[in-house]
Amino acid sequence: MALKKDKLDTVFSLLVRERSEWKCENCGRDFSANRGSLHCSHINGRRHNSTRWHPYNALAHCVGCHRNLGGEPVQFTRHAEYEYGEMTVEQVARIALHPMKLKPWQKEEIYQHYKQELARLKQLRINGITGRIEFNAPDWYQQGVTLRMGEAA
Repeated sequence: MALKKDKLDTVFSLLVRERSEWKCENCGRDFSANRGSLHCSHINGRRHNSTRWHPYNALAHCVGCHRNLGGEPVQFTRHAEYEYGEMTVEQVARIALHPMKLKPWQKEEIYQHYKQELARLKQLRINGITGRIEFNAPDWYQQGVTLRMGEAA
C-alpha cells in the first residue's frame, strides 16, 4: 500500500531536487527541463516519520537510477555513503529505528520551515549560485528528537 503524500512531502521533494540543481545524483544527467523525471529517492523508506523529511535521508535520482538503486539496497547504501559519508548514513538509519508520531502542528512547523528553505535556495540560484546547496530541517527534527522533547521546546 502506497503512503499518502501531502504538502510536506511535496515541498521536501522540491528541496531535494533543487539542492542537486535538478541533476541526478547518481548519473549526473540534468533534468531542469524535464523535472518530472527526477525523483526524491529516500534511503530509509517514507514509512519512517523520524527520517521521512530528513535532509540526509534523500537524494535526487532520475527514474532509471531510482529504479536501479531501489532494487539494489547495498549499492544504494554505498551511493548514499559516498554522498553523505558513512557516519551520517548510519546515524540517519539509527534515527529511522525510533518511531516518531508527529502531531499536525509539528508537520506544519516542518512544512513552513521547508517553504522558507526552498525560497532561500531559489534566491541563491537567482543570484548565480550553482552546484549542490544544502538545506536544513528544524533542529528538533533533524537531530531525531523524540516527540516529548519536541513538545517541550
